[in-house]
Amino acid sequence: MRIEALIFDIGNVLVPFDWQPFKNQLLAGSTNLTAEAEMKFRELAIRFDVGEMNGDIFARLATRLLGFKGGEAEFIAIWNGIFSSNPPMERIILSLKERYPLFLLSNTSDLHLAYLMRNYDVLQNFADGVYSFRAKCAKPERRIFEMAIKQFGLQAEKTAYIDDLPANIRSATEVGLKTVQYDLTKHAEFEQRLGELGVQI
Repeated sequence: MRIEALIFDIGNVLVPFDWQPFKNQLLAGSTNLTAEAEMKFRELAIRFDVGEMNGDIFARLATRLLGFKGGEAEFIAIWNGIFSSNPPMERIILSLKERYPLFLLSNTSDLHLAYLMRNYDVLQNFADGVYSFRAKCAKPERRIFEMAIKQFGLQAEKTAYIDDLPANIRSATEVGLKTVQYDLTKHAEFEQRLGELGVQI
């Protein structure tokens, strides 16, 4: 069946990210990086990604929890400083947008989404997006995939979904999407897989 639309994950697909610089700066600037505090911080970040709080509240709670000495503005800056560009994927998106409607489906927060939209022009090529902090649920839950298909007005069997994580690929397949697992180090395989699905690059 012919592919009529494509849905892309953002992180480590369209825009690579690396948490290590964030962790290094936390280590250098925090007074309470105990194992318990780190566990509570991870739980806080999960709640943030599903929209239980906005960015200002998250930054305030996180800096207090970790004893981060730089303050909330600096914390947000390093929280957002994990991203980089993916030129091969950017070229593909510019080609695909001429022939297919493109959409976004991402586990992300209001802070990250605003930062990404300001700084990565590749994201301006997408017609719409479903984001965990607005959807109040996150991948790999089937519900967020079903929400995306409905919101975008798509037929699952005629839609390709691209993500880097196996669990998300499994859920997308279960709801009927045609799937491609993306590996930043194997971009040529991604292009080959699109070709196998009949997607013109």
